[in-house]
Amino acid sequence: MNQQPFQIVTAEDRERWDSYVAAHPKGTIFHTSDMVRVFAATRQHEPLAIAAVNGAGDIVAMLVAVHVRTLNGAASRFASRSIQYAEPICNDDEEGIAGLVALVRHHDGHMKSRTLFSEVRPIAEAGPERIALERCGYEYQDYLNYVVDLTAGRDCLWRNLRKSCRQNVSRCHRKNVTVRDETTSDGIRKMYELLQYSYERAKVPLADCSLFRAALDRLPPGVVQVRIAYHHDTPVAGGIVLNFKKRVYAWYGGTVRVPGITPFDCLTWDEIEWGGQHGLQWYDFGGAGWPDEEYGPRKFKAKFGGELVSYGRYRKVYSGWKLAVAKTSYRMLRSVVSPTAAK
Repeated sequence: MNQQPFQIVTAEDRERWDSYVAAHPKGTIFHTSDMVRVFAATRQHEPLAIAAVNGAGDIVAMLVAVHVRTLNGAASRFASRSIQYAEPICNDDEEGIAGLVALVRHHDGHMKSRTLFSEVRPIAEAGPERIALERCGYEYQDYLNYVVDLTAGRDCLWRNLRKSCRQNVSRCHRKNVTVRDETTSDGIRKMYELLQYSYERAKVPLADCSLFRAALDRLPPGVVQVRIAYHHDTPVAGGIVLNFKKRVYAWYGGTVRVPGITPFDCLTWDEIEWGGQHGLQWYDFGGAGWPDEEYGPRKFKAKFGGELVSYGRYRKVYSGWKLAVAKTSYRMLRSVVSPTAAK
């Protein structure tokens, strides 16, 4: 009665794995075997990539989770969680849902002794995966994002920016801010220095630089793009995007403060403009916060004329009292521990 009808396999069979991702309407860059290899090469990141295969040998469900530790040493236990950077995917039928239930249960059995909680970060509207996650005890919560339709054309995209944003971009151009494509190892270095500045100012953890180096080395040409905004010859903003299946994912970005200009507005507009000019369909801001909480980045992202959507997040807490202790301890640690991982 409890016999499992699915075989659980890993991403080692890359051709079969990536074929499923490519064919599935919700398949993203974060599901690909290349991205699994990126996570595996990143400090303090341990991926768990598994798929359910039916008796005919066909994949019917898939998930990619990452055990993330963003603080070093003893403090790591205060920031250890499992993250799925896109929702798990499955066939839109009962077999697919059952296969995904098997995967989620396998994932939870693997992660519950290693992490405080599991979080799923959807990129699209809920589908059959929600049924599977809720069957496994995951709680759905509203979470916002902005998505820009790049097919509108450059002039329309420009008009859709808020007036203040258009003024900021124009002012940057007048004051000698230029944005350059620097998808190179040196570009990663410059961008990471800008990320460190922004994340340290916000007092939040930053992934190790090995994540971005691995992305540059292991993802196919054209998927990764690094941009650096210069004020005269000084780097003042940097960002990295991932391009996959007609979608631009705003992955990471950082900036220094420069009186009189807003270089990150200029850099973000350059990403949007490029995506529209090169036939991509969506620019995905990657999250805009919980709807009932003030969130500064949401105000920034709102300026670019995108649609406000709520695809939510799913969470499962493995130990409520441990998470409560961790939250209190982490708030204390933020004031004394640098959140930025070493290069």
